[in-house]
Amino acid sequence: EAQAECQREPLLVSFLYSTILNHKSLESSLAFLLANRLQSPAMMISTQLQSIILDTLQRDAQARRYLRADILAVRDRDPACNCLPDVFLYFKGFHALQSHRVAHNLWKRNKQVLAHYLQSQVSQVFQIDIHPNATMQSGIMLDHGTGIVIGSTA
Repeated sequence: EAQAECQREPLLVSFLYSTILNHKSLESSLAFLLANRLQSPAMMISTQLQSIILDTLQRDAQARRYLRADILAVRDRDPACNCLPDVFLYFKGFHALQSHRVAHNLWKRNKQVLAHYLQSQVSQVFQIDIHPNATMQSGIMLDHGTGIVIGSTA
């Protein structure tokens, strides 16, 4: 679908290639996208964050399954969604949820400080605050999402 988007909108070819088409896996592409959205040059540059996100996704088979269920849930349920690249590239509820899945994995691996850092960045960038200890199932759609707060006992 990303190739088709390149044909429909030539001005976005470079963006689509750097974000989706140049990556070997969905996880690699997601790590690149989230790292660039969540970076903070004063605290953590995008390459460091990308490495942390990709490592976490590679370790967590459940997060990889949930990623696929979540992206399909948004595509199937949101009438404003035209294709999977739309969800992947532009839907901040999806971005916040996937970032939470990474933070949750870090939390479970006793990396609470890093998990809190990621939660804080997600809250600032996407205006969605999900505690890293919150347990979420798969196939979730956070539509728009601004102002959503989910505590650690969710």
